[in-house]
Amino acid sequence: MDLNTLSALLLFLAERASGYDMRLLFKATPLAVFSDSPGAIYPALARLEARGLLASEAAGGRRRRVYFRTEAGNAALDSWLRAPVDPEITARRPHEHELRYVILANRLGRAAGAAFLTACAESLRARIAELEAFGAGHPEIGEIGAEALTLGIQLFRTRLAWCVDIAERGGE
Repeated sequence: MDLNTLSALLLFLAERASGYDMRLLFKATPLAVFSDSPGAIYPALARLEARGLLASEAAGGRRRRVYFRTEAGNAALDSWLRAPVDPEITARRPHEHELRYVILANRLGRAAGAAFLTACAESLRARIAELEAFGAGHPEIGEIGAEALTLGIQLFRTRLAWCVDIAERGGE
């Protein structure tokens, strides 16, 4: 069962939490990976419930529903966590790997998180090599384009250093 990152995050957070509780958490995070918009969160929760991955029940208050994972939801979340690192996510949305690490290490343990970060590091090395090759093969991007490319490469190197550092700490 395929999940996107938002669905996986909602499944992870669904430990007797309401949609409003999840919205508050999204709003409070300084990383701002996802919008706290009710127009995004509530339909996603409804889709997960329709797929049988979440269940909900009414809880103390007007229209308040709390959500919890079903067995199928647990299996889908674990399958998503164990999926190989996607180079497309590395290239376009690397912050999603960082969020996946947090969910994975919390749910499956730091050793599993370290293994994931090792795979992320390999994907980041490949992306850095692609960007460096692009820069070397395209002098027409000019000085300003090269500066922007350098920034991108430095950001990927920073992520790589973080992955290596945390993975080396492994189960600590």
